[in-house]
Amino acid sequence: MKKIISFILVFMTALVVSGSVYATPVAKGDATMSLVKDEVANIEFGQFGKFEKKMVNIDLANKTIDIKLTAVNDQVVKDDEITETVTKAGQVIFLIDGSNSMLLERPINGATTTRQNVVIDSAKDLADKLFKANDKMKIGIVEFATTTVPEEEGGDDDATIITPTLVENKADFDTAIAKLDENVMGPRTNIEVGLEKAESLLAEATAEGEGKYVVILSDAIPNTSKGVSFDTYSEKTSAPTKAKLLDLKSKGINVISLLMDMSDDEIEASEEDPKPTYKQVAERIFGTTANPTAGPVYYVSDSEATKTITDSIYSNLTETVTTTVPGEKYVLTDIVIKDYIPQNYVDNFDFSILTKPNIGTVTDKIDTTDKNSITWTIPELNPGDIATLTYRLALKNSFDSSIVGVNLPTNEDVTVDYLENGEKGDTKHNDKCPVVILDVEAKKKIPQTGSNTWLTVGLLVTASVVIGGISFINYKRMYK
Repeated sequence: MKKIISFILVFMTALVVSGSVYATPVAKGDATMSLVKDEVANIEFGQFGKFEKKMVNIDLANKTIDIKLTAVNDQVVKDDEITETVTKAGQVIFLIDGSNSMLLERPINGATTTRQNVVIDSAKDLADKLFKANDKMKIGIVEFATTTVPEEEGGDDDATIITPTLVENKADFDTAIAKLDENVMGPRTNIEVGLEKAESLLAEATAEGEGKYVVILSDAIPNTSKGVSFDTYSEKTSAPTKAKLLDLKSKGINVISLLMDMSDDEIEASEEDPKPTYKQVAERIFGTTANPTAGPVYYVSDSEATKTITDSIYSNLTETVTTTVPGEKYVLTDIVIKDYIPQNYVDNFDFSILTKPNIGTVTDKIDTTDKNSITWTIPELNPGDIATLTYRLALKNSFDSSIVGVNLPTNEDVTVDYLENGEKGDTKHNDKCPVVILDVEAKKKIPQTGSNTWLTVGLLVTASVVIGGISFINYKRMYK
């Protein structure tokens, strides 16, 4: 009897259990899909790498989910601009007035000094700046005046080359210019011969292609020239000097002139009527500031000389050059992105690539031998590159009822491996993703876990009645 009852109980239990766990296929058309939450996976890798996985479309009617993967190198490369001053000149001749008027002491900038001292100090400062701007700079010095005998005609002796060869450093220049104090010239000014000596010095040493400049530093206008005795600033001396300026210009030699104390006083000794001023005669030769004869010309007072030489003339001899230096790039290479798909999707959804990667390659199906993953390989991401791909998860026409009524995350994890400028970075990961849920319409309910209550109760009642009947019959037999 006990054996019979035990058999019945085991049989009935098996029926109950089998009825409670049995799940049947469900037709896609009988199900509804709802979005539970829409989470985006974001991963930063390297200094400028960014990855994003997000849902870009969900079709609840057709039960499809579109997922987009994006990898970017969002570095904005900032080029550096290096501004430096370079010389337009390769060789410069300082043509310095050595006439008596330059040696007179007078108050200049709060001190008693000579124009020659002002010029020498300023020229030394200018030379220093030029040597610093160009380590191949070469500079020479020529001094001009006339003989002390007014009756004599101007000639080659009216100018002296102080530097037989051009000097290439500040120390040698300072040594050379100090000789001006020892070199006594005369009371007159023969700028024409000075320009000739400057040209000859440039011709001996100038390398091909280098800028050639002559810088005139004077407090007078020419009162003699070659073959001309002392003259009261007439065309006899003005014309040859102007002609030489134009000759140098035609040969590509740039002339910059600084003329100190060119007054508006009339020249009393002039035979012209009306008598010109010193400034007017100077402008006949050198031109005006706005319209110079052969190059920039500066008419300055004694107090303006230093700044004009060290700043304004320096700017004529140099130029500012801006060089663009490319900024450092952070290149991401050998990028491997793995997206791990849950088993529920592998079994019940179709996977397909909607848009292929614009950079790199991706597996076209889920690799069940690699933890249900798809692998996107990107060889290189340069600054500004944006790589994308899109895939779709579509519910199959018939799916397992076991996934009805439960949350379905669209992935388990995403990992990113990479190299940045050749250096391997740490593996990054993120498991955030969109989550959906499936349900079945009430009129088409299906048997599944928790849906067989009445069947279970009926079976248990039946078992109880059978067991009770058998027990009653057995009781009667025992007490007959």
